[in-house]
Amino acid sequence: MRVTSKNHTISRFIAKLLVRLLILLLLFSMAPLLVDRQLAGRAEHVYIYLENKWAFIFPGILFFSFMVLLILTLRKKYTATDLNWMLSLNTLILILYLILLYVRLYPLLF
Repeated sequence: MRVTSKNHTISRFIAKLLVRLLILLLLFSMAPLLVDRQLAGRAEHVYIYLENKWAFIFPGILFFSFMVLLILTLRKKYTATDLNWMLSLNTLILILYLILLYVRLYPLLF
């Protein structure tokens, strides 16, 4: 009988929890645009201008690394503890980034 360590069990639980939380956050953020036609009409007229175009590269790298870590972790079925912790950290940073982005966009839409 193979005994798993407590660290492995915790890392698996946290990785699954944070990935599910990120997916729920993405689904809840898209729900008002799909349900409310008035909000969709107002969102068409909101323009965000960034002076520095390089500002998009770091969120892109963060999302790309999330996808790579998620694929690797799912391929190994959450058995690698180090991949679980890296995925957890990356997902937590991505969740915080999305929350900060939503806080900035909320006053523009409502």
